[in-house]
Amino acid sequence: MCDHPAMDLAPLELAVNRLREAEAALDAARADVETEAVAAVREGAPVEAVCDACGLTPHDLLRLEKTAGELPH
Repeated sequence: MCDHPAMDLAPLELAVNRLREAEAALDAARADVETEAVAAVREGAPVEAVCDACGLTPHDLLRLEKTAGELPH
């Protein structure tokens, strides 16, 4: 048994929900960046220029390009 008085956890729950929403938004933004980076390379943009713009390494970008399949239009 716990001898601590009952605490209102609503503020904590709200903070956790905000964190989860922010993480989901970050994941979606990261996926968008990866898709756009692959599209740019496929359209002829230099790998180094794309990497400089998006922060991916050339190795990661080329791996993504090989595994991306057809991109949404």
